[in-house]
Amino acid sequence: RLCEWRPAGIDSIALAPATAPEPRLAVGRSNGVVELWNSSTWHVHASTGGHAKRSIRSILWLPSADDDEAGARRLVSAGLHREITEWNVATLESLVSLPSGGGPVWALSAHGREVFAACEDGTVRIFDTKGDPGDMVIKGRLVVGKTRLLSIATFGGDSIFAGSSDSRIAKWSLATRTCEASMCVEKTKGETLVWALIALGDHGLASADSLGLVHIWDPVAFVARFPLAPHQ
Repeated sequence: RLCEWRPAGIDSIALAPATAPEPRLAVGRSNGVVELWNSSTWHVHASTGGHAKRSIRSILWLPSADDDEAGARRLVSAGLHREITEWNVATLESLVSLPSGGGPVWALSAHGREVFAACEDGTVRIFDTKGDPGDMVIKGRLVVGKTRLLSIATFGGDSIFAGSSDSRIAKWSLATRTCEASMCVEKTKGETLVWALIALGDHGLASADSLGLVHIWDPVAFVARFPLAPHQ
Protein backbone atom coordinates (compact mmCIF):
# COMPACT_ATOMS: atom_id res chain seq x y z
CA ARG A 1 0.00 0.00 0.00
CA LEU A 2 1.32 3.44 -0.94
CA CYS A 3 0.75 6.68 0.94
CA GLU A 4 0.49 9.97 -0.90
CA TRP A 5 3.45 12.23 -0.19
CA ARG A 6 2.36 15.74 0.71
CA PRO A 7 5.40 18.01 0.90
CA ALA A 8 5.36 21.12 3.10
CA GLY A 9 7.12 24.39 2.41
CA ILE A 10 10.41 25.30 4.09
CA ASP A 11 10.20 28.41 6.27
CA SER A 12 13.67 28.30 7.86
CA ILE A 13 17.01 26.59 7.47
CA ALA A 14 20.28 26.54 9.42
CA LEU A 15 23.56 24.75 8.69
CA ALA A 16 25.58 23.59 11.70
CA PRO A 17 29.04 25.20 11.94
CA ALA A 18 31.98 23.31 10.50
CA THR A 19 33.28 22.80 14.06
CA ALA A 20 30.21 20.74 15.03
CA PRO A 21 30.97 17.07 15.72
CA GLU A 22 28.60 15.90 12.95
CA PRO A 23 27.53 17.55 9.67
CA ARG A 24 23.94 18.65 10.17
CA LEU A 25 21.38 20.83 8.41
CA ALA A 26 18.31 21.89 10.42
CA VAL A 27 15.11 22.55 8.47
CA GLY A 28 11.87 24.11 9.74
CA ARG A 29 8.73 23.53 7.69
CA SER A 30 5.41 25.36 7.41
CA ASN A 31 3.54 22.43 9.00
CA GLY A 32 5.61 22.62 12.18
CA VAL A 33 7.98 19.78 11.30
CA VAL A 34 11.65 20.14 12.29
CA GLU A 35 14.10 17.97 10.37
CA LEU A 36 17.79 17.21 10.85
CA TRP A 37 19.65 16.27 7.67
CA ASN A 38 23.09 14.78 7.38
CA SER A 39 24.76 17.40 5.17
CA SER A 40 27.40 14.92 4.07
CA THR A 41 25.18 12.09 2.80
CA TRP A 42 21.96 14.18 2.44
CA HIS A 43 19.60 11.84 4.21
CA VAL A 44 17.19 12.67 7.04
CA HIS A 45 18.75 11.91 10.42
CA ALA A 46 15.69 12.77 12.54
CA SER A 47 12.30 14.44 12.23
CA THR A 48 9.52 15.66 14.52
CA GLY A 49 5.84 14.93 14.03
CA GLY A 50 4.84 18.49 13.30
CA HIS A 51 1.59 20.29 14.05
CA ALA A 52 -1.00 21.91 11.78
CA LYS A 53 -1.05 25.09 13.89
CA ARG A 54 2.74 25.52 14.06
CA SER A 55 5.09 27.19 11.63
CA ILE A 56 8.85 27.17 12.25
CA ARG A 57 9.79 30.68 11.13
CA SER A 58 13.36 30.63 12.48
CA ILE A 59 15.88 28.01 13.55
CA LEU A 60 19.48 28.41 14.71
CA TRP A 61 22.46 26.64 16.25
CA LEU A 62 24.05 27.76 19.53
CA PRO A 63 27.35 26.92 21.23
CA SER A 64 27.05 24.28 23.94
CA ALA A 65 27.45 25.23 27.59
CA ASP A 66 30.85 23.50 27.71
CA ASP A 67 32.45 25.22 24.72
CA ASP A 68 31.65 28.68 23.40
CA GLU A 69 33.18 28.32 19.98
CA ALA A 70 33.57 24.68 18.97
CA GLY A 71 32.36 21.18 19.71
CA ALA A 72 28.80 20.22 20.60
CA ARG A 73 25.94 22.47 19.55
CA ARG A 74 22.41 23.27 20.69
CA LEU A 75 19.38 23.76 18.43
CA VAL A 76 16.64 26.35 19.02
CA SER A 77 13.56 27.17 16.96
CA ALA A 78 10.58 29.54 17.15
CA GLY A 79 7.55 30.48 15.11
CA LEU A 80 4.05 31.89 14.93
CA HIS A 81 2.84 29.54 17.70
CA ARG A 82 4.37 31.98 20.23
CA GLU A 83 6.95 29.60 21.71
CA ILE A 84 10.71 29.13 21.66
CA THR A 85 11.85 25.52 21.80
CA GLU A 86 15.20 23.83 22.33
CA TRP A 87 15.65 20.39 20.74
CA ASN A 88 17.80 17.38 21.53
CA VAL A 89 20.24 17.38 18.60
CA ALA A 90 20.41 13.56 18.52
CA THR A 91 16.73 12.61 18.77
CA LEU A 92 14.88 15.92 18.11
CA GLU A 93 12.92 15.52 21.31
CA SER A 94 11.81 18.80 22.87
CA LEU A 95 14.02 19.72 25.84
CA VAL A 96 12.24 22.91 26.85
CA SER A 97 9.59 25.18 25.36
CA LEU A 98 8.94 28.70 26.66
CA PRO A 99 6.33 31.33 25.72
CA SER A 100 7.93 34.24 23.91
CA GLY A 101 6.10 36.85 25.94
CA GLY A 102 5.71 38.95 22.80
CA GLY A 103 3.34 36.90 20.69
CA PRO A 104 4.33 35.17 17.43
CA VAL A 105 8.08 35.06 16.77
CA TRP A 106 9.16 36.00 13.24
CA ALA A 107 12.94 35.67 13.55
CA LEU A 108 15.76 34.64 15.86
CA SER A 109 19.37 35.71 16.19
CA ALA A 110 22.06 34.86 18.71
CA HIS A 111 25.29 36.11 20.18
CA GLY A 112 27.14 33.52 22.21
CA ARG A 113 24.46 31.80 24.24
CA GLU A 114 22.01 34.73 24.25
CA VAL A 115 19.02 34.39 21.90
CA PHE A 116 17.13 37.40 20.54
CA ALA A 117 13.56 36.97 19.28
CA ALA A 118 11.81 39.45 16.96
CA CYS A 119 8.19 39.44 18.08
CA GLU A 120 4.76 40.43 16.81
CA ASP A 121 4.25 43.10 19.50
CA GLY A 122 7.27 45.14 18.37
CA THR A 123 9.65 43.94 21.08
CA VAL A 124 12.87 41.96 21.07
CA ARG A 125 12.77 39.28 23.75
CA ILE A 126 16.14 38.16 25.13
CA PHE A 127 16.67 34.58 26.32
CA ASP A 128 19.66 33.20 28.21
CA THR A 129 20.73 29.61 27.48
CA LYS A 130 23.77 29.46 29.77
CA GLY A 131 23.95 26.11 31.49
CA ASP A 132 23.18 22.61 30.29
CA PRO A 133 21.00 21.79 27.26
CA GLY A 134 17.40 22.47 28.22
CA ASP A 135 18.32 25.40 30.49
CA MET A 136 16.71 28.51 29.01
CA VAL A 137 15.22 31.54 30.78
CA ILE A 138 13.90 34.88 29.62
CA LYS A 139 16.38 37.64 30.45
CA GLY A 140 14.71 40.85 29.30
CA ARG A 141 13.19 42.78 26.43
CA LEU A 142 13.75 45.78 24.18
CA VAL A 143 10.71 47.81 23.13
CA VAL A 144 11.67 48.68 19.55
CA GLY A 145 8.29 50.01 18.43
CA LYS A 146 4.60 49.26 18.06
CA THR A 147 4.77 47.48 14.72
CA ARG A 148 5.59 43.85 14.01
CA LEU A 149 9.28 42.90 13.98
CA LEU A 150 10.07 40.56 11.09
CA SER A 151 13.87 40.21 11.16
CA ILE A 152 16.81 40.60 13.51
CA ALA A 153 20.61 40.39 13.39
CA THR A 154 23.26 40.73 16.08
CA PHE A 155 26.18 42.96 15.20
CA GLY A 156 29.59 43.13 16.81
CA GLY A 157 28.46 41.60 20.08
CA ASP A 158 27.07 44.84 21.52
CA SER A 159 24.35 45.86 19.04
CA ILE A 160 21.35 44.43 17.26
CA PHE A 161 19.49 45.49 14.12
CA ALA A 162 15.73 44.85 13.93
CA GLY A 163 13.64 45.09 10.76
CA SER A 164 9.93 45.85 11.00
CA SER A 165 6.74 45.93 8.95
CA ASP A 166 6.84 49.74 8.63
CA SER A 167 9.84 49.96 6.24
CA ARG A 168 12.26 50.63 9.09
CA ILE A 169 15.50 49.10 10.36
CA ALA A 170 16.51 50.12 13.89
CA LYS A 171 19.91 49.73 15.56
CA TRP A 172 19.86 49.17 19.31
CA SER A 173 22.69 49.14 21.84
CA LEU A 174 22.61 46.14 24.16
CA ALA A 175 24.71 47.97 26.73
CA THR A 176 22.55 51.08 27.12
CA ARG A 177 19.26 49.56 25.84
CA THR A 178 18.73 52.60 23.62
CA CYS A 179 18.08 53.13 19.92
CA GLU A 180 21.19 54.48 18.21
CA ALA A 181 19.86 54.93 14.67
CA SER A 182 16.97 54.22 12.36
CA MET A 183 17.09 53.55 8.61
CA CYS A 184 14.29 53.29 6.06
CA VAL A 185 14.10 51.07 2.99
CA GLU A 186 12.33 52.05 -0.23
CA LYS A 187 8.53 52.30 -0.23
CA THR A 188 5.90 52.27 -2.97
CA LYS A 189 2.19 52.65 -2.21
CA GLY A 190 2.33 51.13 1.24
CA GLU A 191 4.82 50.04 3.84
CA THR A 192 7.67 47.72 2.89
CA LEU A 193 8.28 44.59 4.95
CA VAL A 194 11.90 44.02 5.99
CA TRP A 195 11.92 40.23 5.79
CA ALA A 196 15.58 39.43 6.46
CA LEU A 197 18.72 40.93 8.00
CA ILE A 198 22.23 39.52 8.16
CA ALA A 199 25.48 40.99 9.48
CA LEU A 200 28.39 40.98 7.02
CA GLY A 201 31.17 40.66 9.55
CA ASP A 202 32.03 44.01 11.10
CA HIS A 203 31.78 45.95 7.86
CA GLY A 204 28.17 45.94 6.77
CA LEU A 205 24.58 44.82 7.05
CA ALA A 206 22.41 43.27 4.34
CA SER A 207 18.62 43.53 4.25
CA ALA A 208 15.99 41.88 2.04
CA ASP A 209 12.49 43.29 1.74
CA SER A 210 9.06 42.71 0.23
CA LEU A 211 9.93 44.79 -2.86
CA GLY A 212 12.47 42.13 -3.79
CA LEU A 213 15.40 44.44 -3.06
CA VAL A 214 18.60 43.62 -1.22
CA HIS A 215 20.36 46.61 0.37
CA ILE A 216 23.91 46.74 1.75
CA TRP A 217 24.07 49.22 4.64
CA ASP A 218 26.93 51.08 6.29
CA PRO A 219 26.50 50.24 10.01
CA VAL A 220 28.36 53.38 11.12
CA ALA A 221 27.00 56.07 8.78
CA PHE A 222 23.59 54.34 8.70
CA VAL A 223 23.14 54.81 4.95
CA ALA A 224 22.61 52.34 2.11
CA ARG A 225 25.80 51.75 0.16
CA PHE A 226 23.96 50.28 -2.80
CA PRO A 227 20.83 48.24 -3.64
CA LEU A 228 20.77 44.98 -5.54
CA ALA A 229 17.73 45.05 -7.83
CA PRO A 230 15.77 41.85 -8.53
CA HIS A 231 16.05 40.19 -11.92
CA GLN A 232 13.23 40.52 -14.43
